Amino acid sequence: MENTHDTAGKQRLDGSTQAQGDGHRGVARVVNALTIDVEEYFCYAYPGETLSCEEWARLESRAVPHTLETLRILENHNIRATFFVLGWVADREPHLLREIRDRGHEVSSHGYSHALVGTQTPSQFRDDVRRSIDVIAGVIGEMPAGYRAPSFSINGSCLWALDILAELGFAYDASLYPTRMRGNGDPQARHEPHRLDSGMWEFPAATVDVAGLRIPFGGGGYLRLYPFLATRWATHRINSTGRPAMIYLHPWELDPHPPAGPRSRLRRFQHTVNLAKTRSRLLHLCAEFAFAPIGDVLTQIEADMGARPEAVAAK
Repeated sequence: MENTHDTAGKQRLDGSTQAQGDGHRGVARVVNALTIDVEEYFCYAYPGETLSCEEWARLESRAVPHTLETLRILENHNIRATFFVLGWVADREPHLLREIRDRGHEVSSHGYSHALVGTQTPSQFRDDVRRSIDVIAGVIGEMPAGYRAPSFSINGSCLWALDILAELGFAYDASLYPTRMRGNGDPQARHEPHRLDSGMWEFPAATVDVAGLRIPFGGGGYLRLYPFLATRWATHRINSTGRPAMIYLHPWELDPHPPAGPRSRLRRFQHTVNLAKTRSRLLHLCAEFAFAPIGDVLTQIEADMGARPEAVAAK
């Protein structure tokens, strides 16, 4: 993976910056992966609540202003991230995709229709992902770097999807939650970034071990639901081992008053809890932790493996 970040990014990746806000100024920080899933507020994939792409077209679009707000926040903190762009959004708002690329961020695929992987056949999954690749490449002129499944929906029952992604040419996948979760998650999955037999990298979602339990954190509803002190503690705990965490959010989470939500009370709570706090928590994360796109973080891991293979293996 070619490292194309600017001088500030290089300083972050080689660990020469100082930690802020944690009482350890002068200590090199681990660079975490910041990822943004670009989709609309109505692109949820809850069982029984899924809307088709045909239904999406009649709903009010809000992806553009909130993605632009996210871009401004990152630019103000000199942070580059990975944007997993839904193919349907890229098809509808190609100028937004170009804006993400032109501001120096890494563009990856979130599939086209936001369908859960387990609800598709291998052929349907391949077609959906291929369609997203064609749209993204048609707009920015290059293959998306990686892939993230809607709702992290690659698990032990559909690991065949990883082979398809490797065949399609992705450098990495970021779709696994290495813990037991309702509807997704794979407790057997490794929790650190690692290479698969295909040669493609897997960068799992962030979890932290507490009292023998592996707890998910770091994005989406977890970022909004947990007190920020918990997210800060968990991120520092992972970083204290030398391992990067992957933080993720959706631009629609910066909108405290979305026009609509899921029908069920439980799903609506999951979808909307503490939306008004997302922006401040993103600002705190940007001020306190070092971040880079997934591709850059993996490049650094590869360099560390070459220089200190026994140390990296110990992580």
